[in-house]
Amino acid sequence: MRSIFKAGLGLLCLFTMPAAASAAEGTFMCAFTDIFECVDVAGCKRVPNDYVNLPPVLKLDFDKKVMTSDDLEQDPTNIDIKDMVETGDLVLLHGIGRNEISPRSFSAAISMKTGKFHAGITTGDATLALVGDCVDGL
Repeated sequence: MRSIFKAGLGLLCLFTMPAAASAAEGTFMCAFTDIFECVDVAGCKRVPNDYVNLPPVLKLDFDKKVMTSDDLEQDPTNIDIKDMVETGDLVLLHGIGRNEISPRSFSAAISMKTGKFHAGITTGDATLALVGDCVDGL
């Protein structure tokens, strides 16, 4: 049942345009549409969520500066958004992931006009390039 809900929410994020917003406030739900893993020499290749162990949907709470990754069959994980800057219709985010085995940082740009989400996750071994869509107020 939980998987069906998340799949439906992911589709909703893909096909719904966000409400126009003049400031980064409230909550956005974001779903990835494309993920690329980039490593030295081999370059980049498209990979599925399961391969890189990413949740299908992220909740961004701009007011609390918290990103919640709602992992399938696991408790949600909250990650602090360390920096958040608004420039024009873009919101730029940065934070540090919690993973002792493979420390990582993330950065993202979200268009408040279109809902497009572009992000990168960097570890010592590889970079993930993420593309997706966000909707306002779910």
